[in-house]
Amino acid sequence: MLLALIKDIRAVLIKLAWHLQFLRLLANSETTDKHRCAAHQTMDVYAPITNRLGISHIKWEMEDLAFRFMEPEKYKSIAKSLQNTRLEREEYIETFTCLIAKMMQGADIDGQVYGRPKHIYSIWKKMRRKAIGIAQLYDLRAIRIVVADIETCYKVLGMVHERWPHIPEEWDDYIANRKPNGYQSIHTVVIGPRGR
Repeated sequence: MLLALIKDIRAVLIKLAWHLQFLRLLANSETTDKHRCAAHQTMDVYAPITNRLGISHIKWEMEDLAFRFMEPEKYKSIAKSLQNTRLEREEYIETFTCLIAKMMQGADIDGQVYGRPKHIYSIWKKMRRKAIGIAQLYDLRAIRIVVADIETCYKVLGMVHERWPHIPEEWDDYIANRKPNGYQSIHTVVIGPRGR
């Protein structure tokens, strides 16, 4: 509704950027009621708007900062667990993306392959939803493969599943079941190199 009322989307983008910068500045001070108020605003208003606009990297950062203010102990616990392996996870993602890119080149498939470590709020939500600890999460690392059309998407999925075993219960087809915001993709979990 908010987006429909605004004639110039640039105004929304400026407000989102301003709010993100405000959260970053708050992160440099001790948590107060002001921080918690900004965090609730973020979760209730700003993060859903960024999600709706498809600006995921801003959404992730806003959610992590807001979560840090709302649940500082849980945030620190997850961050500490991840920090111990951050460099290793980044190195692993780099290696795995190169393997997939070479596999696609060998099959003459154009596309982009990139990865990222999952963000803290997303990890916490999944831990809570599944009632499990961080050690039981399969997807602390994420690889994204972007191709031009649906047929190629399923073809690449078949190649990935042929090369690495997948975990059937960790499968979501958002092409066949498109999300309300138009998001389309396939999520799968594979046991990649080094058994991870």
